[in-house]
Amino acid sequence: MKLTIIGATGNVGSRILSQALAAGHDVTVVARRPEAIAAAPNLSVIRGSATDSEAIAQAARGADAVVVAITGKPSDKSFMQTNLPGVIEGLKSAGAPRLVLVSAFGAGDTAGKASWYMRFVYRHVLGGFMADKDASDRLLQASSLPWTILYPVNLKDAAATGTAVTLPLDRVAKVPGLPTLSFDDAAAQILAAAENPDTRGQRLLVTTEKGFRRA
Repeated sequence: MKLTIIGATGNVGSRILSQALAAGHDVTVVARRPEAIAAAPNLSVIRGSATDSEAIAQAARGADAVVVAITGKPSDKSFMQTNLPGVIEGLKSAGAPRLVLVSAFGAGDTAGKASWYMRFVYRHVLGGFMADKDASDRLLQASSLPWTILYPVNLKDAAATGTAVTLPLDRVAKVPGLPTLSFDDAAAQILAAAENPDTRGQRLLVTTEKGFRRA
């Protein structure tokens, strides 16, 4: 498939990139610093940022899916709302490929499925950060673009286990405790969702094999 990645130098995006190339996909990356992306077969790099709609359009033209894996600091209450509109505009100019957005579990109504302690954290400790995620998720859903939104649980730099799972949010009753995935495991699930056109219009939880209870 032809895949475009925005955020390919981040913890999750860099792993999506390496896994996509290993799978034999043709990948185009938008990066502020193209020199930070190692050259590889089937990889094209375009200089630009998420707010550069022209660079986004150039990178996304002809793509089957565009993965957006960018995030701001926990203290930044407007990062996604500032950056996502340029991506949406660019994708509309490129013929409206599917936008696969990496959000975060705890954003918006997903917090209602968390434990009481994590609901407190999402509301009072990470309130601004999660509100920004929620606002950008809604912005994408209100656009005319085809979309898939993924909500990974807590992530860390650790060895992959290959046991992560992805399931529609409406099939999840509860996410108890604080399930934690490696960046590599989350990236594999996100790439799989991008590869699967049947995830269009779905909001998906990405969690550990025991980190959920079914509705």
